[in-house]
Amino acid sequence: MSALFQEHARTLVRTAVLLIDDEGVAEEVVQEAFLGLHRRWRRRGSPESPEAYLRTSVVNGCRSALRRRKVAASARVPRPVPDGSAAEAVLLREERTEVLAALDRLTRRQREVVVLRFFLDLDDHAIAATLGVSRGTVSSTISRALRRLEELLGGNG
Repeated sequence: MSALFQEHARTLVRTAVLLIDDEGVAEEVVQEAFLGLHRRWRRRGSPESPEAYLRTSVVNGCRSALRRRKVAASARVPRPVPDGSAAEAVLLREERTEVLAALDRLTRRQREVVVLRFFLDLDDHAIAATLGVSRGTVSSTISRALRRLEELLGGNG
């Protein structure tokens, strides 16, 4: 379990951050996914694919966090500026903010498939299994999401 955590935790946290735009909550979601895997492992043994189990748990945890966020009328806390030169930091922040804003304007499912495809580099089959949808749904959702991102980013992304 420790090796699994070492190998996948960081990528899962980054995935969750892309889905919910909050690093602290993303870390909590990933922690809960690993705790769930550990409980499942103790009760019924290892799932067929622990990595897929974790991905699905993280996506579901992010969905729950987004539902809670909608219910709670909380303000967003700005992220700290990354290390580096001031000019570089401003450019990176502007780019990141523009992309994250565009991701926020996608539907939940569109955002999920884009993150799973382009951040985790999953194929349609793995995305379908993670989200519990058909491969055709994944393909059509990615197509619509990419058209929408192109509209939102004006070809600058």
